Amino acid sequence: MADSQPSSDTADGWLREGETCSVVARADRLAFLVDAAAYFSALKAAAQRARHSILIIGWDVHSRTLLDLPERADPSLPNELGPFLDHLVRRRRDLHVRVLDWDSPLVYGLEREWLPQARFDWFTHPRLCFALDACHPLGAAHHQKLVIIDDALAFIGGLDLARSRLDTPEHLPDDPRRTNADGAAYGPFHDIQVAVDGAAARALAQEARARWTRATGEHLTPANGSGNVWPDGVEPDLTDVPLGIARTYGAWRQHPEVREIEALLLAAIARARHGIYIENQYFAAKHLALALAERLREPDGPQVTLILPQEPTGWLEQTAMGITQRCLLTQLREADRHGRLGVYVPMHDAAAIKVHAKLMIVDDRLLTVGSANLNNRSMGLDSECNIALDARDRPAAAQAITRLRQRLLAEHLGCDAEQVARHSGAGEGSNSAIEALNGQARHLAPFPEHAPDSLDTVIADTRLLDPAAPAVPEQLADEMISGDDHRRSLRHTLLRLGAVLAVLLALAALWRWGPLGEWLDVARLQHWLTQLRSDRTATAVLLAVYVVGGLLMFPVTVLIAVTGVLYGPLSGLAVAGSGALLSATAGYGAGALLGRRTVRRLAGHGPDAISRQLARRGVLSVTLIRLLPLAPFTVVNLAAGASHIRFRDFLLGTAFGMAPGVVAITVFSGQIATLLRHPDTTNLAILLAVLVAIGGCALWAWRRFAR
Repeated sequence: MADSQPSSDTADGWLREGETCSVVARADRLAFLVDAAAYFSALKAAAQRARHSILIIGWDVHSRTLLDLPERADPSLPNELGPFLDHLVRRRRDLHVRVLDWDSPLVYGLEREWLPQARFDWFTHPRLCFALDACHPLGAAHHQKLVIIDDALAFIGGLDLARSRLDTPEHLPDDPRRTNADGAAYGPFHDIQVAVDGAAARALAQEARARWTRATGEHLTPANGSGNVWPDGVEPDLTDVPLGIARTYGAWRQHPEVREIEALLLAAIARARHGIYIENQYFAAKHLALALAERLREPDGPQVTLILPQEPTGWLEQTAMGITQRCLLTQLREADRHGRLGVYVPMHDAAAIKVHAKLMIVDDRLLTVGSANLNNRSMGLDSECNIALDARDRPAAAQAITRLRQRLLAEHLGCDAEQVARHSGAGEGSNSAIEALNGQARHLAPFPEHAPDSLDTVIADTRLLDPAAPAVPEQLADEMISGDDHRRSLRHTLLRLGAVLAVLLALAALWRWGPLGEWLDVARLQHWLTQLRSDRTATAVLLAVYVVGGLLMFPVTVLIAVTGVLYGPLSGLAVAGSGALLSATAGYGAGALLGRRTVRRLAGHGPDAISRQLARRGVLSVTLIRLLPLAPFTVVNLAAGASHIRFRDFLLGTAFGMAPGVVAITVFSGQIATLLRHPDTTNLAILLAVLVAIGGCALWAWRRFAR
């Protein structure tokens, strides 16, 4: 990048391109915006100057987010985010606004806006576009928090344009202004955002455009970026300073893993001399905790100050992060042989202040702030973006970092920054200032000590809810569908499934309205089907056909469809499910009996990758491969038997993974049979509803896994 700082300028510092950051680029101006009232107000002012583009990248973006406190809001402008953006594009004919939001799972449904696409996209101006980002590893989150205006100004930090964020540094316990647009009140909320312009803003714009392209397939042209969109009233804390851009991306399809943020934080901890100051929503990153514990054991290591929320919000976060956090904090306290660790919760009287910031300051020389939490997933799974400032040989930058740390401590302690400065000089630790100035209404309370029990330790070690990298099954799926051959295989499999459904529909039409109705007497056929369903011998024969057909690579989807026609939706589901499991078991046994070499000769080298991955992650791998029609049913059975996967894991994964397909095909074909026996409007409507549901699920699978 032409605007980037040469690597040689930072070769012996913390910012190393390709290792601890992707690029080093110079910011003409930089301002620290502490708490959402400052950030939202600055964003609103800057957005009104936009001429070409506003690009919003967020974990959660809510159309009814309030941008100004009541006393500051301009009555001539909408104060809710969605209407405000719509107002801007209607006022400026060349302005395009794009919003990229995480396509979150249903578990977050109650916290997030319902149908955000309708509120941002469907009922707004066409130049206000909204998209959901699902282009990341399974179980990952799109977590970056960026706003880019005309490629000339960038906001980056921990704040989403979401509800329940807007607050001032006073963090009053019962501030009546702290309500959402619907009137719902929420508690005090602390976070940090940074505004930058110049080459650093252009570098962040490039990162944001790449994320938009990955999610939507649309390639955006860089904006002009020559105008001045810096918000009035925001005084820069620094000018003409190089910044590193550090990222996290989990490995996904052809995109490699990126762990620049983790590398930067580990390097900073290792080289710290005096003090490490951290504000973060979580403390659950194992590698970082071990690095801090090692420094605390040293006789002359740095002070460590952790500012954390009192507890994670909600059951999911408490389970995913809270248990691990308790275990890691216990390890830090045990390592703190020299009394240099301080772990605190910001309080206002008895009310805890929610800390949502993602900031680390080391020796008042290195500062990094952005979207990355101190948990495992932010180090290697979720998409994250931080900026980093190395003040080596830059006294003005070092002074700005010192002032920010003192300003944050003063906010938490309810005093002036000058008081903090008297007890905590440049480059020194923060614990002495906290000890000297604590005790006011605004104070930093010691973080509660809850020793983990044995169950906590087991749960923390599993990292099921806070993984450090994509799960092996997801990597397998990405490998299998990354190339054109695999995409064609998936496409062909779905086409075959569609062909089966089309044939069934055609036969039903010929039977009901064509010549088949004359050749086959419906009443007689109904009588025969009734006898067949009650004949246990016939059912046993059909199950045997499943076993033999599976070994001979006969499409199992055809057998499932036939079962639905013969037995109807409910009974057919039981028979088809049993037949599919018996067929899979037979194939597994055949694979175990034949061995890898014979299976390879029969099915080629395709089963090799499947076999290796199945052996590493049993139930999850089988479930994923069964859910996605990426490999023939028989090949998966043989590969599983020839690998070292346990039979129990194989059977459970097969049951979980095949359940949606078996239900869909059986219910559809069974409903066709029901319609033939009782050709009324109700049964026809049910059939059409089933068809629409299956089509919707197939479309979702295609868009999610074969984009």
